[in-house]
Amino acid sequence: MESIFNDVKKIMNKYDTIVLTGHKNIDLDALGACLGFYRMAHHLKKEVYIYLEDNIALKSTRRALKRLKKNNISISFIKKEQVKNLNLSKTLLIVLDLHQKNMLDYPELVDLIENKMVIDHHIKNKDVISNTKLTYINSKLSSMVEFVVYFLGYYNLSVHPVIATIMLTGMEIDTNSYNIKTSYKTYEAAAKLSLMGANNIDKQSLLQEKIEDYIERINLLKTSYMINSNMAMCIVPTDKFCNKIDLAIIAEKLLEFDKVEASFALGYTEENVVNISSRSLGRINVQKIMNKLGGGGHASEAAAEITDMELNEVKEKIIEIVNR
Repeated sequence: MESIFNDVKKIMNKYDTIVLTGHKNIDLDALGACLGFYRMAHHLKKEVYIYLEDNIALKSTRRALKRLKKNNISISFIKKEQVKNLNLSKTLLIVLDLHQKNMLDYPELVDLIENKMVIDHHIKNKDVISNTKLTYINSKLSSMVEFVVYFLGYYNLSVHPVIATIMLTGMEIDTNSYNIKTSYKTYEAAAKLSLMGANNIDKQSLLQEKIEDYIERINLLKTSYMINSNMAMCIVPTDKFCNKIDLAIIAEKLLEFDKVEASFALGYTEENVVNISSRSLGRINVQKIMNKLGGGGHASEAAAEITDMELNEVKEKIIEIVNR
């Protein structure tokens, strides 16, 4: 990846201002990657911002942002209205942990800022952000943080221990505690973050949840069932709305059960909108399955959103696809 590191740095050096952004519903892998790139931009003496709106859905992300503030770690965040005040001809947008425009909090950002770079670790889908100075998509990476750790290390840069902890947590989440998408380089990246001062106790505190939420999820898991010899499914009842985060957690938990190699969690996230979160231990490509439903993602981690089918119809469609 050394040539990519050099190309990325060379492009960053051409601009006065750098805006970093992750995907909507930003998680700790995307945030950690942004924080790592923030360190590089600061090292290059650039004016740098992380694009972030106030509607942060994930508790772990909100906790991480509070942790930064509590430790007096100065990070400049920027919102939609403020971006328009930048000298956009001298600004570079770096899109991290995604490569599709519709996955951004503010999709028009890629039109507003003409100069852009995309770096991602998910399997390449349709509608890749176009007209970039550089696009690098490597689905062999465990996480975006893994890339950033090696990028910083190549230039002998480190991050604050609190940021190292956020990055380590993000990598652990994306690998489902190093059970999927994990190589020796992933463990090396984790070790490098530990050497920077990442704290495992603080990492756990970022991931804590309410006991009521945990019990509700367990009750949902009790209703799950096998749809064939190696795939499990959990359906959130139609009388309640769920969120994408809970669906992702349920899908990951299902992989912990005997004989389950792939899993699907689905439910209504709003009126007439069904979301599916799918996970795999690696032998089954759930991204291909989600593609057939209009979604996408990674071979072992994918999702889809469907607006023209009832929940039961979606369930039957998944079963039909996997049992062909």
